[in-house]
Order: sequence, then C-alpha cells, then structure tokens
Amino acid sequence: MRKIWFFWLKIRNTLTAPKDKSVLNMAQKTAHFDPNKKGLTMNIFISILLVVMAGVIFCQNWQMEKFRKGVAIYRYYAKLHENKAIHAEEAQELALDLIKELGYDVDRLSAGDRTKKPLTESEAWAIHDRMNIRQARLEVADEELKEAERIYNMSN
Repeated sequence: MRKIWFFWLKIRNTLTAPKDKSVLNMAQKTAHFDPNKKGLTMNIFISILLVVMAGVIFCQNWQMEKFRKGVAIYRYYAKLHENKAIHAEEAQELALDLIKELGYDVDRLSAGDRTKKPLTESEAWAIHDRMNIRQARLEVADEELKEAERIYNMSN
C-alpha cells in the first residue's frame, strides 16, 4: 500500500506544473502563438476561405450571365445571316423566272442566242406557283428573324 502511495505521489508531482514560473514565462515568450487565442488563426483562415468562395461564386455568375447574353447575340446574328442568304437565293430564282417569263433562256443567253421563245400556259402557271412558294418561304424566314430579334432585345 505504501509503495502504491509513493508511486501516486511521484506521478502527481511529474504531472503538475513546476513551482518555478520563470521557465513557463520564458516558454511563453518564445511561443509562436498565444495559448489563450488557439482558434484565432483557424477562424481567420476559414473567413478567408469563405470570402474567396463567395468571390468565386459571384465571378462564375457574372461569366454565365455574359455567356447567356453572348448566346442570344450569336443566335440573332446567325438568324440574320440565314435570312439574308434565303433572300439572296430567292432573288436569284426570281430573276431567273422573270427572264423565263420574258421568253428568254439563261443557257441560250450565255451562249449568245437572244431569240425569244414563247411561253406556254403551263410554264407560266409553274412560274406563278414557284413565286407563291417563294413568297411563303420569305414570310416564314422574316417571322423567324422577328422572333430572334425579340429574344435578342429581351436579353439586353
């Protein structure tokens, strides 16, 4: 029993702080952080991380908004160029049909033959039907362009 008691006193004396405060004061002066402010550096680190994450989120939101506006702009200009191409193609076809309506043939004209060929009634009606189809196609293309322009104006 006596041995256990001495063993306990020995452990207790080694676990307790030394009586001399000068060693403790010297250790506290050379320490890199204040033991009373243990969580301060971690709090600062977490705060910096949160601020950086918020900045990243706002930056990504700005980039996505810029991307959406760019998509609307490119969609509008693609539709505009498509509409111009359709109008140019139809103007070419209209010119060819007008030349045929006057009685000339493009192949013969390019060869230098300027003789007129009379138009039959079926050919005249075929030209008329093609012109109606062309007019409907142009109206559809113009409607699609107006819709793209409306979306473009809404995005700005």
